[in-house]
Amino acid sequence: MAEGIKTKKNKDLKSKFRFVVLNDTTFEEKFALSLTRTNVWIFLSVVAFTLIFLTAAAIIYTPLKYFIPGFGDYNYRSQILQLQFKTDSLQNTLNAREVWLENVINVANGTVDSTRPPKVAPNTNDKSQIKLTEITPEDEQLRKEVEEADNYSLSYNSNQNSGAVDEVKQMHLIDPVEGYVTDEYDIKKDHLGIDIAAKEEAPVKSVLDGKIVSAAYTFDNGYVMMVQHPNNLISVYKHNARLLKKEGSVVKVGEVIAIVGNTGELSTGPHLHFELWHDGRSLNPRDYIAF
Repeated sequence: MAEGIKTKKNKDLKSKFRFVVLNDTTFEEKFALSLTRTNVWIFLSVVAFTLIFLTAAAIIYTPLKYFIPGFGDYNYRSQILQLQFKTDSLQNTLNAREVWLENVINVANGTVDSTRPPKVAPNTNDKSQIKLTEITPEDEQLRKEVEEADNYSLSYNSNQNSGAVDEVKQMHLIDPVEGYVTDEYDIKKDHLGIDIAAKEEAPVKSVLDGKIVSAAYTFDNGYVMMVQHPNNLISVYKHNARLLKKEGSVVKVGEVIAIVGNTGELSTGPHLHFELWHDGRSLNPRDYIAF
């Protein structure tokens, strides 16, 4: 009898059923599907497993888990990190407090090592033989080379200025003012230009194309004009009565830039003190202009 029941159950599981979809009006068959209980059970099991898997994945790998009551708030992770940092800080503070307390106990018990390190014996080398005022020939030669290498040194050196002479002589400089030279260029007397006596109110002209880099009044030299020319050449005009150009103005060769005067404490009459500078070194204007 038991075998008959099992045989009947197996037949029921394998029995085929037809699922048909009909048109309600014409009874036309639109869709038909042959099923068994086993196929239906497998299909429903697969669908249920798929739904369970997708739901679990959504909860585990998406923020949806934070909406489940009792699972936890979204900000818990950041709060836990902050608490961890605070715990580390408190631990460091506690360790430092323990060290401080240990030192206090040692001081109270008199167990602190209060011995001082031994003093280092002073250097007793004899320095009486050192002569600071004595200059060796090597030191003197080195000082001379340094002074000559200074870009703004006023010492005259024909070898160093030979390149400047050739470069500046290729420029066609004109007389800055009509007159005659009363005081020559003399570097030993610290007279770094020439004095040209001229009529009062005579025009002072730029010796070359350039740009006004300074136009000001000084106590010793009165009204002073400085013009920057090509190839780092600068011309200087001192003791003027008036300046006709402003700083930053561009001038042409022969253009009037000032008026001859007698300004400044170092002036002894109407004249123009004229200087030439190249790469920071003073030049004798007589070498480049025929006065």
